This record gives sequence, C-alpha cells and structure tokens, in this order.
Amino acid sequence: MANFKIVPYEKHHGDQMVEFGLNHKLMDKDASYTETRIDTKVFGLSFSLLADDNPIMAGGIIPLWIGTAEGWVMASKDVHNYKIKAASAVKKRLDLICKNNEVWRLQTAVKEEFKTGIRFAEWLGLKKEGLMTMYGPDKTNYYRMAKIYEFHR
Repeated sequence: MANFKIVPYEKHHGDQMVEFGLNHKLMDKDASYTETRIDTKVFGLSFSLLADDNPIMAGGIIPLWIGTAEGWVMASKDVHNYKIKAASAVKKRLDLICKNNEVWRLQTAVKEEFKTGIRFAEWLGLKKEGLMTMYGPDKTNYYRMAKIYEFHR
C-alpha cells in the first residue's frame, strides 16, 4: 500500500509527471508546450498528490476575478494504479479550495477527444457549456466546462 500525502504544488512535480509520462497520450503532446502549461504554483491554491513521495496528480485554481477561477489538473500514468484515491483527493481538495476562497464558478477546458478527461470533469461536477474550436496550442477543439457551487447561491 502506498503512502499518500498532499503537499503544495511545485513546478518540478509537473515536470516529473511529464517526464514519467502523463495519464493519456493526448496529454503528453499538450504538456510538451511548456510555455503554455497552466500548472501554476499559487500558495494555498495548488497542490500535488504524492504516492511514496512521487507526484501522481496535481491540481489547483487560478483566480480570474471575484468568484470565478480556472481549474487545472494533471496526472502521471501512474495515477491509474490509484484511481479512486487520486480522484477522491482531487475532488475534495478542489471543492475545499473553492469554498475557502469564495469561488462560486470553477471552469476549465478539456480537449474534445479526451473522453477520460471529460468523464473525470463530469464526475467532479463540471458540465459542458460549449465547444471552443481551435482553442488549443495545436489548434484542437476543447470543451468549456464549469461547476457552479451551491454555497454561494
């Protein structure tokens, strides 16, 4: 059984996951655009999930304006060994970060052909709002997905 812990996100966690390999081949290409990766280290708003001191998943939010933030998640291919633990940890942490920072709208972009990513975002409670054509750095289409938190209604 792995030893899990959540720690503040560090850029080298993302670099380690990219080097090891991400959870889907579609993401490997996106992560190669290092200048546009949105894995942003913001104190208290970003985190990494470590399994035996190896980053397997990271995520966080980037505030856009009052009440609205862009969410991001990245995972290594090793996350498949800990799917339930990793998914649960990310959901709890993102919800806690949004609640503590009074974010009522969490939004993200998910590559159109990344079916696993879409299912994961939906499991987190995000809903598709529309297709953004030629949105990605490689001119691929992405869905805008968002979650509205009820604690601010």
